[in-house]
Amino acid sequence: MNFLAHALLSEPFVHSLVGNLAGDFVKGPLVPSVLHPRVIDGVRRHRRIDALSDTHEGYSTLRAIFPPGRRRYAGPVLDVILDYYLWRNWSQCSTWDRNNFVEDVYNALEHCVDLMPPLFRQAFPRLRDADWLRAATSLAGLERSLTRMGARLRRPVRLQDDLPALLDEPLLEREMLRTFLAIQLQIEDAKGP
Repeated sequence: MNFLAHALLSEPFVHSLVGNLAGDFVKGPLVPSVLHPRVIDGVRRHRRIDALSDTHEGYSTLRAIFPPGRRRYAGPVLDVILDYYLWRNWSQCSTWDRNNFVEDVYNALEHCVDLMPPLFRQAFPRLRDADWLRAATSLAGLERSLTRMGARLRRPVRLQDDLPALLDEPLLEREMLRTFLAIQLQIEDAKGP
C-alpha cells in the first residue's frame, strides 16, 4: 500500500495516522523510549497492512501479469497504482470527501511533527510540498511516481514503461479494489492495531 491507502486505513486518531504513514521510515524493533506508544501502534498497523497486502491472493494474481524480468518490482509498483485506483474509486472505499480527507491529513500531521519518527520528520516537508497523498492520483502523476521510483533503484529501471500495458489489463483495477476492500474490512474488524 502507498501513502493514500495507508492514510485511509489508519485508525481515526492522529497517533495512528503518524505511525501508519511513517511505517516505511521506521526499520527494526519499535522502541517506546524513542516513539510514543500510540505511534508505535500505528507503525505496527502499517506493517500488518503491508503483510496482508503482500500475502493477499489478489496481489499474487496481479504480480503474475508483470513480465517475468519485472516481477521483482511488482509489489512497489502495485502499491503506487493502488493509490491511482483508490482515488478513481474513492466512493467505494470511503464516505469522506477525498480532497477534504487529504487536507485533513496534512493539517493533522502539521500539528504533530514532534510525534514523528526522525526520518519521517525529515521527509515530511518534502512529502507535504510534493503532495505525496495525491502524487499518483492522476495518470501523469502515476507516471512521474514510477519514474522517480525506478530512478532510485540501485540499477535504475524505467518502471513507467510497463504502465500502459498494466493499465490496459482489465483484471488490474477490479483486483486491486477487491484486495483493498478486503484488507480494509480485516483491519477494521481487528481489535487494536
